[in-house]
Amino acid sequence: MTDKISAVIAAVVDASEDQERAHLLRQAAKSLLFMPAAMAEIATAALDPEDSASAQAAVALLSCTLDEARMAVENDTPEGDALISAVAATLMAQDAARPFAPVLRLRLAQAYARAGLPPPHFTILTPEAMSGTVPDGERLPDLGKLLDPLLRDLGDAPLQVHAALSELLAGLPSDPAAMLVSMIIARSGAVEARLGLYWLLDPMAEIRLAAATVLLTRAETGTLPPEVAALLPAIRKWLPDEPTRAALDVVIRRQMRDRGMQSQSSAATIHRAAASLPDGAGAQSLIAAFQQGSRRGIAMAMLKQGHGVKDAFVIPCATASEQKRMLAGILGEIETFDIPPAALAEGLARGLGEGLALDLLPAPGLVDWTELLGPDALAPAAGDGEAILAGIGGTDALSPATRAGLVKASADWMDCFQQSDAWFEDTADLRAAIARARTEKGQEAAVWKHLETRRDWWARLFAVSAATLKAADEREFWPSFAAVAHGLLEGSPLKRIPVMADIVDVTLDAFDAREGNDPPVTVGEKVGSLLDHAGITEGYLQGYLAALAVAPREPSPEAWLGSLLGGIEFPGEGAINQLLGFVTTQAELANDGAGDAQIVAGWLAALDAKGLQDWATGFHDLVSACPRSWPANSLAADDKRVLHEVKAVANGADTVAVRAVLPSWIARRHALRQ
Repeated sequence: MTDKISAVIAAVVDASEDQERAHLLRQAAKSLLFMPAAMAEIATAALDPEDSASAQAAVALLSCTLDEARMAVENDTPEGDALISAVAATLMAQDAARPFAPVLRLRLAQAYARAGLPPPHFTILTPEAMSGTVPDGERLPDLGKLLDPLLRDLGDAPLQVHAALSELLAGLPSDPAAMLVSMIIARSGAVEARLGLYWLLDPMAEIRLAAATVLLTRAETGTLPPEVAALLPAIRKWLPDEPTRAALDVVIRRQMRDRGMQSQSSAATIHRAAASLPDGAGAQSLIAAFQQGSRRGIAMAMLKQGHGVKDAFVIPCATASEQKRMLAGILGEIETFDIPPAALAEGLARGLGEGLALDLLPAPGLVDWTELLGPDALAPAAGDGEAILAGIGGTDALSPATRAGLVKASADWMDCFQQSDAWFEDTADLRAAIARARTEKGQEAAVWKHLETRRDWWARLFAVSAATLKAADEREFWPSFAAVAHGLLEGSPLKRIPVMADIVDVTLDAFDAREGNDPPVTVGEKVGSLLDHAGITEGYLQGYLAALAVAPREPSPEAWLGSLLGGIEFPGEGAINQLLGFVTTQAELANDGAGDAQIVAGWLAALDAKGLQDWATGFHDLVSACPRSWPANSLAADDKRVLHEVKAVANGADTVAVRAVLPSWIARRHALRQ
């Protein structure tokens, strides 16, 4: 494992573009979620006191993996808790053996903060941690000196300034953190006042109160910008009944009495608004392309069932063409529906209402959305399933026969909506219940029993879908979603609702896929032993199947499978069929990913030098075994050069050059195959 972790960290360091780096980190994190034991190596690399490029990459990988674990915890799957606990145990043991220096505590606190997790005690700069003599190279950074450079570099993106400062403050106890927030907001600049709005939504109550208190001081001294003050009444509605809200009431009254609440900013024009349907975790994306004077951008938000407004931010665009390209890229990644701008506000209001009912604050970036939609547009609204159905008109006035027909139409949803692929259940308790069942009928019964406890969850998800589709004028579908939501809330038998039967099937398919295959970086124990018996390494198989995926002409199954497995005697009844099933599944995955250079780069990043040599050997062997699929007249000079380099690596040549060229070449060859 050490070589694989080192290879991933090296690939992150060598990534030439932010997008490539982010893709590598996310892909590795998804695999590492299932490998808590590997986190000790990453933590050790992240704690390099030299703060090298490798250490920074390790911190990014640690943070990204913790982020995956946080999402797993939110979705009630067991891998999240296991990984977070493993990381904490590793770091606590190291801190106990030799207390972390302040600079390392800050580094770890930032990693946790970026992942949306509260920094553990071993990352906090307590007085005990600061006591004693600290070597010059490990002294605590001067946070005051960091503020001016941040404002200089990111002053036109205050939400990014807030994120950077929040990471720096994450390692401080609550009182010093609140004190520093007060000092920052008290400065006379407009950006500092704007930061105060974001800190009103901080998870830490002490910081929220500090922000409100200093905003009052600025209102009293006449240094609170009108455009900041104009947003305070909207934000006040998002806060629970606590001292912060009471302090904010005083700010608002003082500002209204002395200077009024009128903003000088012009209203934003929403050129296009879109929304996705919620996925199986209840996450829904909202997107808006806007123009506000000469300012253009893309506003994005994520609503997550059970969490309210989970994320919100604005991406600035320099030109209309850049905005158009960026919007097309975002909409190309997920299935969305065009909706009126007012429907964006309605969706956010539902998220705010749900969050407020759960004592959850919205993401700070919602402040920027409020400026776009108007301060009166985002008042929390009732966010439960019944309220949503009442708001869209529902189907309760329809005849029983009509409603039954609409419910029956849900049998077609899985074929009509891409997001439905993620409509399944996966919790620790459900996994255990399915595993205990001895028959397929028993497994189905376990899922049906679990779904009975989730009526309100799915009713709300389908009610949100109905509201979204109605806003998109999808008249063919929204009444069906509303009827199913009504049926779930009213106690209709689940087995009479076709989509619920589909959810049972997808849930069991997901369980079988997870139990039958280990995470992407490994193979199952039994399959692994069969590959070992055949003398096939993981890298060799990946290379062999990559060559299959990009062959100019597709070889017959007899040709490529025969060359790979022919003539080998496998022990045990059914062993060859199990291995064939695994290999053909991996071939499909290789074919799906070969067209994306970033995915290919991720494959190769997980291989050390020996692994890449095995990969090259497998690739070369497929080319040699299926010469008719690689005719010379279909290959350009560049293709022949790369094939020659792959063969050289298979024979022991250096891997550096070919590792760099393979991702783009494989993606191009995949696009050209016949």
